[in-house]
Amino acid sequence: MKLHNLFKTVLFFALTFTYSLRVQSQEKVRTALHDSLYGKVQFHLSNGDIDSALMVSDLLYEHHSERDDQMEIVRSRVHKAEILRSIASLDIAFESLKEVQELNESLEPSTVKSYYYNRLGAIEYERKNYDAAIAAVRESQKIDSLKNYKWRIFSNFNILGAIYRDREEWDKSVEILQKAFEKAKSMDDTAEMYSSLKNLGMAQYRMGDYRGAINSAKLYSNYNWISFDRMNVSDNFRLVAKAYEKLGIFDSAFMSLDSAHKHTLDGMQAIVDKRTDNFRISNELSNQKLENSVLLSEKENSQLQSLMLVVGLIFILLLALVFYRQKQSYKKLNAKQQELNQELEKSLGFKNQLIGIVAHDIRNPMSSLTGVIHLYNEGLIGRDDLQDMMSKLEASAVSVNFLIENLLNWVLNQKQALVAKKTVFNLSDLIEKTLKEVEAQSKSKGLSIQVYGFTSNLEINSDELLLGLVIRNLLSNAIKFSHEGAEIIVSYTKVESNHHILIKDFGVGMSDEFLKRLSVGMSESSVGTGQEKGTGLGLELSREFLIALNGSLEIRSQKGKGTEVDILIPSN
Repeated sequence: MKLHNLFKTVLFFALTFTYSLRVQSQEKVRTALHDSLYGKVQFHLSNGDIDSALMVSDLLYEHHSERDDQMEIVRSRVHKAEILRSIASLDIAFESLKEVQELNESLEPSTVKSYYYNRLGAIEYERKNYDAAIAAVRESQKIDSLKNYKWRIFSNFNILGAIYRDREEWDKSVEILQKAFEKAKSMDDTAEMYSSLKNLGMAQYRMGDYRGAINSAKLYSNYNWISFDRMNVSDNFRLVAKAYEKLGIFDSAFMSLDSAHKHTLDGMQAIVDKRTDNFRISNELSNQKLENSVLLSEKENSQLQSLMLVVGLIFILLLALVFYRQKQSYKKLNAKQQELNQELEKSLGFKNQLIGIVAHDIRNPMSSLTGVIHLYNEGLIGRDDLQDMMSKLEASAVSVNFLIENLLNWVLNQKQALVAKKTVFNLSDLIEKTLKEVEAQSKSKGLSIQVYGFTSNLEINSDELLLGLVIRNLLSNAIKFSHEGAEIIVSYTKVESNHHILIKDFGVGMSDEFLKRLSVGMSESSVGTGQEKGTGLGLELSREFLIALNGSLEIRSQKGKGTEVDILIPSN
């Protein structure tokens, strides 16, 4: 009996140990799967492949749903919402968080729950729902205070500071953003340090503390943000330039604006270089595949030759068949190689074209600006002389800025498909804003811009950003080809439920031959009445933007009498 009981005890412990090992093995498999999927999400994000990152994020959500791991379910949905927020898909990001709202509320206080409310606050802030954003941030702060979490304090402060800044509650905004910077600095969180300094500088500038804005921007410049985001570095220098301009320190303003343009161009060059490198790598991989195919073909030939020694008749038939297959295979491979070479040549031509534009159409105006600054710093011209030059210098700077923005839009349009984001907005406000943007150009020529038909309650359903870029480019062209002291007319009419925006100048006009080339999409660069240089990009971009808006562009012109450009936007 004792031996029997001993045997049962040993058997029980053996089965328990085996089951424990099996459970541990299964848990390791699940953990490895989670780590692998999460690693793939980060890999796709680092390569800018948002679609793949979102797809793997959904797989991660399904993996945790099968295990009913409620905390990880919430975490995966928060990660997805953050990816969507990074590409400005705010409504979809909000819906992603809403899916797990009830599940998150049922969780005990934790880092995941705090992170949920923190990201909800950020998304609601960007959706302009400030009260909801503040409420979400407060919930995150409650959990952080209760659990003594320190690593999200500065993130919540940054969101609150930005909200109060946009509400023009300047004192609150500055106080909170300064706290955010100090907290992020103590935790060595570079991203949040960057965010707090950027928001702090913007808040100080808007409240009129221009010295404070400059100091915050300089503190920002002490850190190596260039590799982090060149475009935001450029924006920082532009903020400094505006602050110096408000203080009347024009030489420092021009130097800061010059630095802003430099970083913008460097960022564009990096985009072009990356695109070229991607084509080069793709071409190398294709060449390797071709080499492998050739080696495989040679191996097959060797086997066939051995077989031909055995049977003569079969040798003749197979040899003819092999030669035929080889010929077809080489034709396909050569065609593929030529296609890849053409793509590479197109990419290199695109890069060279951009570099040529920068070399000829940006350096000269910027050299003029820096030359004037140098003469002023050397004492060769006085402040009164500088003041006389200011309008033309400003017009030159605005023209260069328009060109840089058009080049950047062109690069982005080549990189990804253009999709319009339609909203209802006031068209009169957009026209007024656009006129202010080209004011420096028009004043430098003494032009008079007359506006007709834009009532205060005129609303339109379209993409405000794209339509604004179209109007500004076409209005800039009208200024470029108008004579000193001339008039430009901007008018609105509605015909059969379609919106018509007409921009009319009385400048040099175009010949029938030149107009015919434009009608078939052959944009060309021309010199304006003030010897302004151009690239032809403005009209080409305007056509592409209007296609995305389901609109159209009609140009009517007579040599020596001026040009009319009719922009048609459908009402639906």
